[in-house]
Amino acid sequence: MNSRSNLLSRSRYTEETLEAAIKQGTQQYVILGAGLDTFAFRRSDILVNLQVFEIDHPNTQNFKTQRIKELGWAVPTQLNFIPMDFTQESLAAALKKSSYNPQVKSFFSWLGVTMYLTREEVFATLRTIATIAPTGSRIVFDYFDIDIFDAQKTDTQIQEELAQVQAAGEPMKTGFDPSMLASDLANLGLHLHENLNQAEIQRRYLQGRKYAHIAQAVVK
Repeated sequence: MNSRSNLLSRSRYTEETLEAAIKQGTQQYVILGAGLDTFAFRRSDILVNLQVFEIDHPNTQNFKTQRIKELGWAVPTQLNFIPMDFTQESLAAALKKSSYNPQVKSFFSWLGVTMYLTREEVFATLRTIATIAPTGSRIVFDYFDIDIFDAQKTDTQIQEELAQVQAAGEPMKTGFDPSMLASDLANLGLHLHENLNQAEIQRRYLQGRKYAHIAQAVVK
């Protein structure tokens, strides 16, 4: 359900925000649900003083590391792979098994994942970030407006796409009310710094799904 424009826009926004955070002392970048993300291979220009932690399901991560070997890519020393199933494990436990330093200002990205989890699972991960990362650490995540699950407020195409991913065994489960997100995050120990709707995303980048949003929050 993520159009190409949404994928490009959220990635551009995330890396721009990360670059600004690095100038403010961020030294760790945690990519949640990394998938086939290539940041560590593309951005050698800002990798020198940055530790990168890719967290994803073991099966997905095994596929990725195997492909890297097949392609003959050299894995940067700053890149760390951490296997984790978000529905079965806690982020804190996964990071404790790595070289992640909870005392160092960090940046988290969580793209294309929240809509596949329950509201409780999303909040649990965000609460963990607020707990394990020092004040001033940031997280960027995308989410769907809760209206996407209301047949009276969505068009036929969206309803059909929801049915398709349901049939494929990867149902969309969660959306959020943009007007309530600030208070939701405050209860988790996070301050909502920016909350872009599709019109704002379109003005900055590319046109995409009107129900897609990008949020940036800061650990209080």
